[in-house]
Amino acid sequence: RGRKREHFQWNMDIIGEKSIAAEVELLAAITTFFKSLGVTSADVGIKVNSRKVLSATLELYGITSDKFAEVCVIVDKLDKIGADAVIELLMEKEVSAEAAKKIVASLSLRSVEELEQLIGDASSEAVQDMRELFQQAEAYGFADFLYFDASVVRGLAYYTGIVFEGFDRKGELRAICGGGRYDKLLTLYDPSLPADVPACGFGFGDCVLMELLAEKGLLPELEPQIDFVVVAYNADMKYNALKVIALLRQAGYAVDLLLEPAKKVAKAFNYADRVHGKRVLFVAPDEWVAGKVRMKDLRTQDDSLKEVDLPFEGLVEELFKLKVVPVA
Repeated sequence: RGRKREHFQWNMDIIGEKSIAAEVELLAAITTFFKSLGVTSADVGIKVNSRKVLSATLELYGITSDKFAEVCVIVDKLDKIGADAVIELLMEKEVSAEAAKKIVASLSLRSVEELEQLIGDASSEAVQDMRELFQQAEAYGFADFLYFDASVVRGLAYYTGIVFEGFDRKGELRAICGGGRYDKLLTLYDPSLPADVPACGFGFGDCVLMELLAEKGLLPELEPQIDFVVVAYNADMKYNALKVIALLRQAGYAVDLLLEPAKKVAKAFNYADRVHGKRVLFVAPDEWVAGKVRMKDLRTQDDSLKEVDLPFEGLVEELFKLKVVPVA
């Protein structure tokens, strides 16, 4: 569920900041967005880990840095293929059976305290980063969304520090969002840069989120907000109708066009009702010769506004005098 051939994606990145403050701001943006939709920490969580944690763990078991990237890719498959399959793949990469088993076991860590006990060094950068992240999240007020999960490594080799993934607490959906720190990526694409550029960011697709909102009954019922439906009386009037549309859209009105000319008023009204148009503007020969367009307001209770002829020159000003303003 939540996977399609194409989707919309929200990306946010912070460039140039070395400290954990950047990751905290990104996580604050994600959790604030969740809250704005009515999604709480009881509904979703964000698993947090660090590539530094995995690096320190692998060093304990004799895994050299040249194998780090390929081990990350294998470890990232744990949820999909299971522990035994991951151990087999690690052994294929010349990791000893004992080390492979210990690496997989270490992925079950679920607290910074457990991490500290494994690494045996409270002052290590991996431990300090995690502690600082959770302390800032606590101060920010979104720590209830976060929890440490050593199994989250995100298989992409370019991550260099903190990594994170959003998930539904029921565990029924794919990852909602994910990201992390990638301090070496920009120099990979631009070797002319004098040094690595600190950077971190996330991607947040719409597909899984829509599944979650639908499941919780939080999808809003959005209706079109159309100020005017412009209707040309005949083919000769369509050019003038386009002038009217351009004028109104430039002023900020939401304007739809009945693509086929309509001599019959009922056709125009039916279309306007279908698209939730508030008013119809008729561009017809007699009125146009007089320099006017005819407005029919389909929603007002004011009889004086139900049908009004308005001058094309100064049309927007006249509409504002009538307190007919753009919906947005």
